[in-house]
Amino acid sequence: MRIIKSDIPLDPSCPFHIERRTLRQTDNRPDCFHWHSCFEITLILHGRGIYYVNEQTYEVTDGDIILFNNVEPHGWEVRSDTLELLVMIFQTEFIAAGFAVMDYDYLKPFIERGSNFKNRLDSGRLLTGEIAALMLSVEEEYIGKTTGHLLMIKADVLKILTLLIRHSQDSTKSAALLQEKKLKMTRLASVFDFINGHFTERITLADAAAIAFMSPNYFSAYFYKVTGRHFNEYVNSLRIAMADKLLTETDLNVLEVASRCGFRNMSNFYRIYKKIHGDVPRKELV
Repeated sequence: MRIIKSDIPLDPSCPFHIERRTLRQTDNRPDCFHWHSCFEITLILHGRGIYYVNEQTYEVTDGDIILFNNVEPHGWEVRSDTLELLVMIFQTEFIAAGFAVMDYDYLKPFIERGSNFKNRLDSGRLLTGEIAALMLSVEEEYIGKTTGHLLMIKADVLKILTLLIRHSQDSTKSAALLQEKKLKMTRLASVFDFINGHFTERITLADAAAIAFMSPNYFSAYFYKVTGRHFNEYVNSLRIAMADKLLTETDLNVLEVASRCGFRNMSNFYRIYKKIHGDVPRKELV
């Protein structure tokens, strides 16, 4: 699984956007998560799928809502023919210009993550229905662009965030968590770029640590804290994902695949492949 940053251009004078999107099974990218500098609230209009975030798996269907803050790597898998979404994204500045204390309070559900927080809001809950109705109202204002539409949009977004505060809030955590979490992902952005571009080569933890301007020991702990994976586990997950693709889509034998994916010996390839998948490659079983 690789992690990439998605750059989402928003108007600096109004860093907000809402649109309908259709995902198909051909859009599935199980080997790739992304993160972005925007907060995201997505309403599932129709279809079935799975979202992966914070080492959790959330099955979603009609009426569910999924939430992401501006530092969370996440991915998805479409399970029905299509997954129809209403996606609302906004940057911190849309809500909390200059980090005014009162405005910042609106972002607490995304940042502080109280004990009641989950990235998915189930469709059967009254809270979810209220937020869904507000999102549809925001969409209508965004499309219509009648006089005062930006004021109406912000009012509805603030109401959505207030409802989320009631759903989960933990006042014991520091507001500095926002900057801390964003800094962690930003410090690793160049490392992810390096790994994603060179994982089929011989790369070491020391190489990555140097790019992040950290000592190897500190980088190892830092990388695990941010991603939930050890450095070698992350690199090997990319290699095995590529191996799966080559084994499925090409006529290469297992030895050729292992070599192209960065494995220097077959015993290591088999050990890691079996650790991830629970068995050896299917081509080897034929």
